[in-house]
Amino acid sequence: MQPELRLVRYWVAVAEEGNITRAAERLHISQPALSAAIKQLEQQLGVALLDRSGRVVAVTDAGAVLLEQGRELLGHADRVVEAVRARDAAAVGRLRIGMSPTARYGVGPALLAACADRAPGVMLYPAEDTTGALLRDVRGGRLDLAVLFCHTGAEGIELRALRDEPAVVHMRDDHPLAGRASVGLEELAEETFLVADSVESGGFTDRVLEMCRVRGFEPKTCPDPYPDLGLQAVREGLGVVIYVRSAFPAEVTGSAFVPVKPLETFPFTLAWKAGVRSSAISAVLAAIDAV
Repeated sequence: MQPELRLVRYWVAVAEEGNITRAAERLHISQPALSAAIKQLEQQLGVALLDRSGRVVAVTDAGAVLLEQGRELLGHADRVVEAVRARDAAAVGRLRIGMSPTARYGVGPALLAACADRAPGVMLYPAEDTTGALLRDVRGGRLDLAVLFCHTGAEGIELRALRDEPAVVHMRDDHPLAGRASVGLEELAEETFLVADSVESGGFTDRVLEMCRVRGFEPKTCPDPYPDLGLQAVREGLGVVIYVRSAFPAEVTGSAFVPVKPLETFPFTLAWKAGVRSSAISAVLAAIDAV
């Protein structure tokens, strides 16, 4: 029977200390537990490691061999662990990562910064597109990763939650509710809600409809005619948008962003092709988990 590495480590401590009590203190375990472990090791090896016949317990010849070889074995085991950890930390590679336009100012830069700090060997090449297009590119191998907005699952795709962000109402700065600290969606029941013009971003539209229905009304909607997250449509008075504040730059002339109360959120997730998990992708996931 092969002895456990733990027992070999115990033996090396006993042989080096020349005393079970001192070895137990060094290993931070009780003396009876250490004595039992050494007897277990002797049984597994079928040899005596300690000569207990005299008044002083001594290391046998077999014990001396195990001390010498055990040091080498433990040193090699430690080097293996260090090499594995170093390989993970030093993962290298190039990854094509798609980004929802909603992640442009918040989630996207935060993810890229985390990877630059914690996975510097992984080069990320970002590109923007709609959620539907990003998913197709991940499945087809044209993208390695994708940051999705308002998406909960798809066949052949693995997901990692990034964060949920609170919903805000994006309206013109001269709107009667623009100066409020918060707004209930039911207060906007007579407004037109701008939603996605394409089924490629259907998850966002579904989430907005769900929020309104929970508040007791069926919203009047209008597809956003512009590909700019509602900015131009809001300026033109075509309606209001339920969105996340981080989708926009810090200063947006002519716009107001009022938090929704009670709290509602939109999810951001990271997607990659099921069954595809390179060391570079693992390093990105580890970097995300760390922050």
